[in-house]
Amino acid sequence: MSAFSLALTTHDPLPQGQLVQVCHHEYRELRRHRSLALSFLPSRLDISLIMALFGIECEQRLLDLHRLAERMQVFAGAWEREPQRAVASHDTFRDQVFVNDDAAVRVLLARAQADTRLSLHFYESQLAVCCTLEMRTLLERFLKQYRAAQRIIEELAA
Repeated sequence: MSAFSLALTTHDPLPQGQLVQVCHHEYRELRRHRSLALSFLPSRLDISLIMALFGIECEQRLLDLHRLAERMQVFAGAWEREPQRAVASHDTFRDQVFVNDDAAVRVLLARAQADTRLSLHFYESQLAVCCTLEMRTLLERFLKQYRAAQRIIEELAA
């Protein structure tokens, strides 16, 4: 079971715990979109720019989550600004894939579609257990953004 799958199967119904889970999910998504932007850069600048924009959306969602954490007065020790990566710095690009043909574009876009569906599922499940209005408002907006991203990726893959 991947770390992403594990995150989908656990829920913390307390607002602070949910905030931490959503924040960690967005950090993973930010890294994923940045990696995709880099992957498409050599041959598909159009897709690379779209993935970079999705990464910018992640950054904005993270800012919104941090602002909510401040309003909720989540104590400083509850979570870090970014979860520490277990990978050493020299391994940063070990798994990086660079797209150079149409077949690779299709494969990577299919994986992006699948990962976006998982994010949609994650946010739907988080919304189902959400118990605060401020968090619910953010989750609904995040879900709307991921649905739009899913439509865009589907159009790119068509």
